[in-house]
Amino acid sequence: SRVQRAWQNPFEADKLFLLKNDFTPGDYGWDPLGLSAGKDVEWLNDKKLKELNNGRLAMVVISGLVTQELVNGLNIAANIESIQAVEEVAAL
Repeated sequence: SRVQRAWQNPFEADKLFLLKNDFTPGDYGWDPLGLSAGKDVEWLNDKKLKELNNGRLAMVVISGLVTQELVNGLNIAANIESIQAVEEVAAL
């Protein structure tokens, strides 16, 4: 489990909440299917960075969607419909 992989046993450690010495924070087995087997470290680091950047972009997008909903009180589907309606009127 994730806890056993990262954290020292609290009954055997000097203090509580200590990470294991050989554990890298955030590294919980990035490639569970083994698709990166045989790839070099540079390729793997590039893919990890791309995954991290895509996750950050997704968080920014969700923040924008939530902010828009808080501002005008419409959920995302209603916002899309209102944008389409405005575009249809502008096209006339």
